[in-house]
Amino acid sequence: MKLVELFKLVTGRPMVSKQKTRREWEEFAEEIYEKVGEALDYWCWEISGDPVIVCYESHADRDLYELAEEFVGWSTFGITEEDLELLREMPDDIYEKYSEKMRRAIERVIRELERKYGRPEEEY
Repeated sequence: MKLVELFKLVTGRPMVSKQKTRREWEEFAEEIYEKVGEALDYWCWEISGDPVIVCYESHADRDLYELAEEFVGWSTFGITEEDLELLREMPDDIYEKYSEKMRRAIERVIRELERKYGRPEEEY
């Protein structure tokens, strides 16, 4: 068994290589996008203590790196320091695409929460 195969078997992730193809960068960006989305949902719904809509609004203007950085080391979501390093090295166009995708997703959640529950009465 090759080292890269063993690494993937043990960790569930491909071995980090800074020499990635565009397709590999896209796959990595999508993976981080999903992990950050799950972590943010968990944070806003289960932990933050603020009204959910306020929590999402406080994260709406952050890029993918800033969001991922908040959840580094949470074993449940698997975002690592290595992931942050790769985000810094990611091609700008892919990084911007997924940062914008995350912003739009957060904005959709905010609109849906406003529609379903309205605004919280107390201002934060």
